[in-house]
Amino acid sequence: MKLGKKQLIYSVVVAFAFFTVYLIIYAFYHRDKDELVYLIFNTYALIAVLLSFLIVLYRERKQRRKKETDHKRLIYMAENLSAPAMLWSNNFSEIILNEALSELSGITVRPDFDAKYIVSRFFGKKDMTDDDIRSLVLAKHQEFPMTTASGENRTLIWNTCAVETDEDGVTWLLSIGMDVTDIRTMQSEIEAYSKALSVSRGQHNLTMELLEVGILMIEQGNTQMFPSEKLQSMLGITEQDFTVQGLREHVYPLDAVVYDRYVETMRTHMAEFINKTDSLELRLCAADGEYRWYSYRFKVTENPATGRLVAGGSVIDVTQEKAKDARIEQIAYEDAVTGIPNRNRLMLVGHDLYAATSELHTKYWVIVMDIDRFHLINDTCGYAVGNDLLKDFAGAVVKQLSFGGFAARISGDNFALILRDTGDDTLPEKAVKRVQRKLNQMAVGALAGRALTCSAGFARMPADGESFENVMEHAEFALSSASNIHGSISRYTSQMHDTIIEESNLEAQLTEGIMRNELTLFYQPKVSLETGEVMGLEALIRWQHPSGRLLPPGVFIPIAERSQLITHVTRFVLNEACRQAKLWQTMKLKPVVMSINFTSTDFYTENICGLIISALKRNELDPRWLEIELTESLALKDIDTTIARMQELRDAGIQLAMDDFGTGYSSLSYIQRLPFTMLKLDRAFVMHMDEDPVVQEIVRSVARIAKAKQIRTIAEGVETPEQAEQLRAAGCNYAQGYLYGQPMTAKETEQYIRKNMEEMKKRSAET
Repeated sequence: MKLGKKQLIYSVVVAFAFFTVYLIIYAFYHRDKDELVYLIFNTYALIAVLLSFLIVLYRERKQRRKKETDHKRLIYMAENLSAPAMLWSNNFSEIILNEALSELSGITVRPDFDAKYIVSRFFGKKDMTDDDIRSLVLAKHQEFPMTTASGENRTLIWNTCAVETDEDGVTWLLSIGMDVTDIRTMQSEIEAYSKALSVSRGQHNLTMELLEVGILMIEQGNTQMFPSEKLQSMLGITEQDFTVQGLREHVYPLDAVVYDRYVETMRTHMAEFINKTDSLELRLCAADGEYRWYSYRFKVTENPATGRLVAGGSVIDVTQEKAKDARIEQIAYEDAVTGIPNRNRLMLVGHDLYAATSELHTKYWVIVMDIDRFHLINDTCGYAVGNDLLKDFAGAVVKQLSFGGFAARISGDNFALILRDTGDDTLPEKAVKRVQRKLNQMAVGALAGRALTCSAGFARMPADGESFENVMEHAEFALSSASNIHGSISRYTSQMHDTIIEESNLEAQLTEGIMRNELTLFYQPKVSLETGEVMGLEALIRWQHPSGRLLPPGVFIPIAERSQLITHVTRFVLNEACRQAKLWQTMKLKPVVMSINFTSTDFYTENICGLIISALKRNELDPRWLEIELTESLALKDIDTTIARMQELRDAGIQLAMDDFGTGYSSLSYIQRLPFTMLKLDRAFVMHMDEDPVVQEIVRSVARIAKAKQIRTIAEGVETPEQAEQLRAAGCNYAQGYLYGQPMTAKETEQYIRKNMEEMKKRSAET
């Protein structure tokens, strides 16, 4: 439509020009006719005046419409800004607040509102003057406090600019605000904290020196980094050299990929970390030239001065913590006797290798070996000789490793060997026979004259199982299939189902046993290291088999887990433990905390919290007398679900204990996140306390940190008074083990508690 109008005007102007030329030529050739020329030129002048008037009117109307359109666009832009904004006139005839500012201030503009009052309120003025308006436009980033609709005090940075002036000389101004309350609060807290640290001379600097804490800020789009003086001294890097590339030159080569990934993430996805705390750990070359571990804990926010995102946080030397974690991992994943990896490590590596078989199309042999009649060596020659033989045997097993192999001690005299399948089906037998020959040569000294042999079973991975555990089981099936033949070497075949059938029979018997109430609970006491008083009991399940044998949980719990019978077993343990605890309380025995263990199948059941609370209500047992024990690996299997479930149990008043602490993920950082009330140190720590100062320091550190978090500690596997005294001196609260009592029946436990109560009463009377 606009294009048509332009063409019309253009056509009129051209026609008028041609008409003018025509009149001039006509008048020239008819100049003898004066009256006619006079009439023509008067008519032409009248038409010219009229046409000029119309053109002026058209242009004024067009300009007025353009101003109206521009003003509407300005209003639309102001109303749709995500930041708080207002559009107002310098004569205060009109004011427009966008939705963000209206929600923040609680003001909805109406025609009867005083615009001048509203504007003055936002800029902290009682009465706005022309000088005030001029100051707002000239000065940028001015801060003004305001009170929100909810009564909250907020601080906004305002920028104001003149956007248009109408024909009446009224200037329209657009003011855009940015809420910097959180930034100012953080600054105030930092200033207050700094002042508090500086009360005595040099206290702040001394604290930073002792803590070895540096500060590092990284601005998006800027290759220059901003380190604190402390960080520069820690790394021996000047501020001028503190660039992305300059710092990379100090990164440990194997950590360069981690550093590059972080830099790229900050360059392209920094906004995803706004108001989130994250961390980065890598090794850097320190000022002394040694590589050390550093932890960078950072948070992203916006720099109000530049509008850019900034990642900033603390840099801490965590080399000692890494060393402790490495020592804990060594205890968790290394066999104490032989020094080679243990079953925990084997399962982790096995899972990774099994996953790699499908991605890399690799194959492996999984071999399980044990020393025949090893228990006789321990019984007749002593444990020292037996341990020496295990070390030598482990050495013989490790020597069979090739590229892509792995060896571990599973338990007792049981070892596992993983070898890369090169296409030679005789490889496992050859490897085992070499180990057998080496073992036979170890019959010297106290073992002279003995026929030392070992048996083995093996399976191919992934062909012989749907998972690494499955392949391991099949290799063990093959080993046990010839258990009566010393020195046997058996390969798993699909026909080896006798053991599977036996397990099926045991599963059927367990189903009937649950229905016939053949399951029973034994109890092991937990004792205060300070007073010797019984503070709790751990409920341990047993199966009174119809054959007369009392079967431990290791025999039937794995079967129960695979067959889903574990739900029935768990409900029995939960109800029986609550019932017995309440019964002892009604018998006037000292109330103690009853602990029960949960498997991962139990804990991740949808209604587990409701099930536990129902059992407590049914038996009228106060929740504070029940404690749920969870292993590290179970608790961290699904961290978000775990925290939610644990918090629900804690809100109900139920105690929570981390069982076998140090054998799973082995990181003290999880104490911060998980709401445990008790840490249960694994027996591996107790075994090594006499001989290993590092283990002693780890136990002290765990106890100290737990105490700071108001978490109690207990050590299991305590067998000697010396171990108990070391644990007490290290700050451990409770102990559990054969020193205080083996698992007992309910009747024996009742007598044990009564006896302990009498001893405590007698001791109290003596003091």
